[in-house]
Amino acid sequence: MARKWEIAPGQYAWNFEECEELILVAGYEEIKPYIPPDQTWAVEFENHFYQHGNGVAFRFVDEINAVRRRQILPKLEFCETDVYDYGRSTNKLMKSERRRRVREEIATVSVDVRLRMVAHAAADVTRLPPPHIPYEQYKANRRRYSDESDLSRAEVGRRVRAHQQSATPVAKPQLSLDLDKAMKMLTFARDPGLRSEIIDRLSGDDALAAAEQVEDADLRDALIRRSLTALVPQDAI
Repeated sequence: MARKWEIAPGQYAWNFEECEELILVAGYEEIKPYIPPDQTWAVEFENHFYQHGNGVAFRFVDEINAVRRRQILPKLEFCETDVYDYGRSTNKLMKSERRRRVREEIATVSVDVRLRMVAHAAADVTRLPPPHIPYEQYKANRRRYSDESDLSRAEVGRRVRAHQQSATPVAKPQLSLDLDKAMKMLTFARDPGLRSEIIDRLSGDDALAAAEQVEDADLRDALIRRSLTALVPQDAI
């Protein structure tokens, strides 16, 4: 009976059909005179139910049944079903006005008529269809979809990073020259730029060894500078 939904984590409420609301109104009004005045839940229930047209929190049904139990009256029991247009409606003004009309009607009819109204409503309840999907199953499905979505986003992130890494050009290793070949090249090269390219291909140790073999002061300084540069870690340059 009714559609179940979650007000807050672990707190539930019902959206009723018209027949279910009549049963609730009759059940509440029957025990209203016996509610202790220090129990404020009744004022809160009437405000939500009759004035604002809200759904009915499970805790209010529990409070009503606690009073009915003390008066040795049958318990009001509700279970999940599918609902029609009234149960799905978000028109709270319409619902609050209807509920007050039902309350007034129940208060003015005889006991026999009221009992027939409740029996007729109970028969209508038995004809309500089962829920399309129980709320707890819907909740579990939504949680699973959320988890799968999170995994999908994580996978997309991994693929993007992998693509970025594969798209980043990898610096080609610079080929080194052995000392003898470099010395021959430096002997013949006269262009400063060409000499610089040759020196850059030397390791630090080879550049220092070459500096010992040359008499040209500028060339020797360039080789020593290359030897010093090779001592600095590349990630610090």
